[in-house]
Amino acid sequence: MTTIALDGGTLRPLEPADAGPLALALTAMDPWARLGYVAPALEGYLKREDAALTRWIVERHGEMAGALALRSPWLRGPYVELFAILPRHQGHGLGGAVMDWAAKGAARVAPNLWACVSDFNASARSFYARHGFAEVAPLDGLVQAGASEILLRKRLE
Repeated sequence: MTTIALDGGTLRPLEPADAGPLALALTAMDPWARLGYVAPALEGYLKREDAALTRWIVERHGEMAGALALRSPWLRGPYVELFAILPRHQGHGLGGAVMDWAAKGAARVAPNLWACVSDFNASARSFYARHGFAEVAPLDGLVQAGASEILLRKRLE
C-alpha cells in the first residue's frame, strides 16, 4: 500500500506506532467515549493481524487527522469498520474526500459500501446521509445494551 493523495489531505497505511496515539484520541471522542471503549483494547484492535482489514491513517497538514479501517470481503461490498476524523480536522471536507475514495475503490469490486453508526450520533448519521448512505436496519445492543448501531448501505451501481 502506498500513500494516497486526497483533496485536503492524504491516506497512508497505519503503522504500529500510530495505534497508541490514535486509540487515545478516539477514546476521548464520541461515539467511542460514550460506548465505553478503552484505549488499550482499541490499540490492540488497530495492531491485530487481520488479512481482511486494511487500516489507514488520514493526515492533514502533515499530522494525524483521523483513520479509516475497511473490511473486505463483507456483504457484497467492503465494510467501513472504523472511520473518524479528529475534531480539530472536521469541517474541511476531508471526511467526504475519504468516503469518496473508499466508494470509488469499492465500486471496482462490489455493488455496495457498508457502514454502521451509533443511533445517538446525529452528526455521523447526517455525514453518511450526505454521502449517499441509506439507513438499512437497527442493530439493537450490538456494542452496548440500550444503544443501537444502524447498518448503512451505499449502493454503488
